[in-house]
Amino acid sequence: MYTCKAHTSRYAIVLLYCLVLFLAACRNEQTPIIDVKRTTINPGDTLTESLKDTGISQTASAEIITHLSKVFNPRYCKPGDNYEVSVDTAGQWQRFLYHPHGMDFYAVERSSTGIVAAEKRTKQYQKTTMTATGVLSTSLWEAMSSQDLSPEVINDFADIFAWQVDFLTDPRVGDTYRLLWEQFKADDGTAVNGRILAAQYTASGQAHSAILFTDEKGQENYYGPDGKSLRRAFLKAPLQYRRISSFFTKRRYHPVLKYFRPHLGIDYAAPKGTPVSSVGDGTVIYAGWKGGFGKYVQVRHANGYVSAYGHLSGYGRGTRTGARVRQGQVIGYVGSTGLSTGPHLDFRITKNGSFINFLTLKFPPTQTVSANDKDKFHLLTKSMMAHLASITNVAGRTNSDGAVQTAEKTAK
Repeated sequence: MYTCKAHTSRYAIVLLYCLVLFLAACRNEQTPIIDVKRTTINPGDTLTESLKDTGISQTASAEIITHLSKVFNPRYCKPGDNYEVSVDTAGQWQRFLYHPHGMDFYAVERSSTGIVAAEKRTKQYQKTTMTATGVLSTSLWEAMSSQDLSPEVINDFADIFAWQVDFLTDPRVGDTYRLLWEQFKADDGTAVNGRILAAQYTASGQAHSAILFTDEKGQENYYGPDGKSLRRAFLKAPLQYRRISSFFTKRRYHPVLKYFRPHLGIDYAAPKGTPVSSVGDGTVIYAGWKGGFGKYVQVRHANGYVSAYGHLSGYGRGTRTGARVRQGQVIGYVGSTGLSTGPHLDFRITKNGSFINFLTLKFPPTQTVSANDKDKFHLLTKSMMAHLASITNVAGRTNSDGAVQTAEKTAK
């Protein structure tokens, strides 16, 4: 009897063990995926509208978006972004991968137990250093785009020298440029441009050079070889304009009032709605209607400077009296409010209450390399300037081992 009971007990244990293995296998078993739907976001589409075209249900679409929102805001979906939805044999979605432009992508996945989780992931990539140089025959944009340089790289280059060169009016035929920048390339062929590491723009024999340097506090900035920041207290202009229609003068014939009087500012002609930026960091001390200036903004800056922006059609988000603004922040839009004959910006600046000609103002650098960083900076500058000088008249790249590989794309 004892032997029979022992045998029965061992048999029950074996059955229990097998049952545990079976349940574990069931938990680990994934329902086979039989369909992967790949889609690209079209202009004007929201993610919700785009998902309708995949054939998944409205409930499934809402579930995906709800979980995706935990790691990525669907409002930031842009035309050209792509995604894929994996559906199992039962017709239920199992995986959603969203790929915006860049190295990061977002995954929403359902586990075998039905639990849905979302996370941000980064593609595996190789870092390279790209180089380019060219000569202007028309504009900086056309010269660089003829080498297939991306709009982001072109704009970044122009932004670096925004305090030294007005690329709308200053460039001349024969001006040259050189630059080297980071690029990250994933295994799937995705390529994303990173920071410009060094750049040079030469106009009429004068070379403007920029070196990206990280100081002892971990702050990045572009400096000239002399260790002075290229960033100045003020931008060269508060907007992208077509032309200057009126200059600073003590005697100007007013087109509306029909008599001569001082024009203590600069009129920048530009289309209605053109963004207007604060020329420097500061505090808004007035935002509202101001007589003949129409919709008007005043910003107080350091060292006694106050800038003013008139005839606006509207105000930038958050532009109100007392608000802090950063250099380059949009504070309004070109209009023709007040006494005005057409869309333009009336821009004025005072120093300790006296009007000054902004076009003749010398802008001091915002900072210089500290004494503790000078040796490190000079070593980096020597290396980067030599690298810039070695760039030939083709676009190319430098691999991580330092060897230069050039692409047959001659600058025009």
